[in-house]
Amino acid sequence: MSNLVLLSENPSFIAVATGISLFLLFIGFVGFHLLRKVTQLETDIKKVRFDASNALNELSKLGMSWNECIKIFEKFESKHDQIIAMVEQVRFEQELLTKTVGSDNKLSKAIEFARAGSTVDEIVKKAGISVDEAKAVARFHGPNEPS
Repeated sequence: MSNLVLLSENPSFIAVATGISLFLLFIGFVGFHLLRKVTQLETDIKKVRFDASNALNELSKLGMSWNECIKIFEKFESKHDQIIAMVEQVRFEQELLTKTVGSDNKLSKAIEFARAGSTVDEIVKKAGISVDEAKAVARFHGPNEPS
């Protein structure tokens, strides 16, 4: 016990013991701080994984929705092509009927005048139809026929 008393009275021993104690305390604080950081990083990694999983799910839903939109557009395009074909068929049949009925019909005469480039007023006077009918005939059968 007397040796202990001697050591406790020795200033160099007290300085070394205090230094070692402070060093161990410092290592403890650093270790605790690092442990807290590692725990925070693990929490952040879990959040990122969860967010990435949600983002992946949303992207896959968006991809499915995009594919559905493409399919709907393809159906629309197909219907559009069918309608265009029907319109062309109706125009062909209309021209065929116009040729078959002959020039006795007022509307047929109006169509002929419109194709020749006559104005609406000229068509009204020559064919004997109303202004509204002449406008429609000129619009659909005039030289600037819509495509």
